[in-house]
Amino acid sequence: QFVALAIYCTHLGCPVNWQPDAELFLCPCHGGVVGADGRVAAGPPPHALYHYETRVVDGKVQILTGPIPTA
Repeated sequence: QFVALAIYCTHLGCPVNWQPDAELFLCPCHGGVVGADGRVAAGPPPHALYHYETRVVDGKVQILTGPIPTA
């Protein structure tokens, strides 16, 4: 099982940065904090990061993409 998240904060669409030591995504624009599962942990984001559908075909992970949501 894999999780694929959009990298854009749901507050204003800034790209979040993964912080491996803390296992959190941080938004540099307004201080949003998002957990590894995409759920908001703190700050202004109104909801979780968007999830993309994933599947494994012939040992390779595929992500169903579409328009990139920004907010």
